Amino acid sequence: MATLVRVHGQGIDQLQLDEVELRELASNEVRMTVKASRITGDQLNYIKGLRLPGEAIHEISSLGYEAAGIVTAIGKSVDEKWLGKRVMPVGPYDFERYPSLGDDIIVPASRLVEIPDNVYFTAAASTWVPYLTAYPIYSQSNLKSGDYVLIIAGTSAVGQAAIDLARELGAIPIVTTRSRRKAAQLRHLKQVEHIVISSEEDLKVAVGTITGGKGVQFIFDPIGGNTLPDLLQVASVGAKIYEYGILGGSECQFSAGLLLGKGLTLKGWTVSELVEDDLARSQAVTHICEKLALGDFNPTIAKTYPLNQIWEAYRKLEENDFLGTIIIEP
Repeated sequence: MATLVRVHGQGIDQLQLDEVELRELASNEVRMTVKASRITGDQLNYIKGLRLPGEAIHEISSLGYEAAGIVTAIGKSVDEKWLGKRVMPVGPYDFERYPSLGDDIIVPASRLVEIPDNVYFTAAASTWVPYLTAYPIYSQSNLKSGDYVLIIAGTSAVGQAAIDLARELGAIPIVTTRSRRKAAQLRHLKQVEHIVISSEEDLKVAVGTITGGKGVQFIFDPIGGNTLPDLLQVASVGAKIYEYGILGGSECQFSAGLLLGKGLTLKGWTVSELVEDDLARSQAVTHICEKLALGDFNPTIAKTYPLNQIWEAYRKLEENDFLGTIIIEP
């Protein structure tokens, strides 16, 4: 039997630890004992009953898609080398078929990645969504040493990964946050020189001062909505703007003339674009694992909870008063 965190209604109080019999492995799947699993904001929305358009609503739902652990059983077509290995699967991002919040789970063998020897399970479980989401900063930006990168909401896990990836190229991160306290924490944690406190400062003025009026060459933004017009203003000629979220709303008005006049590239981005491309995923995974092993990439762990404190863990996540990720250790 396995213990899984499942939703029985709306709200954190409706979470239960259910004892379930895991299904038989398909030939291309493995069973994994979970050592660490990350909880995320989109899971919190799901628990509260919020769904994406077209997303099914189930009476009972499983949770989680980012875990690390040890392979304990393999399907008939899976290489025996995986038995006993420490692994950090890359997705798939499917709560129902492949949940990760529990003590024993099933994952597709094609998504297995061996954890570098010197990397803890907690860090492994905090890696893929942040670093793969931010990966176009490294792989698609055409940034050069000394270029500026504007990272909106840069104190988030994805924002911190974006800082690491920008620095890989010698680019200079400019980070925004609404919180002065989080700004101080980030400055200490990541030694970020340029932080704009968006609740107190004018973004256009701040970026203009930092860049000497040249603007930024790449913008990575999870907010969208009415922030976009300001982003067009601070972008340099030929800059790229990647929108990977709509926290500020899905609609806005902006100047097409400015977009054309500066020759800007505006792109919507989701991590699935990379994860579902086998070649791109393999290249990104190899690079990120190398940097994890070297200690160049080091995910920030805010707090860990045992599985039987899952309610407290999600309440802490809801407070959003910390830097880093929250990890469940069964």
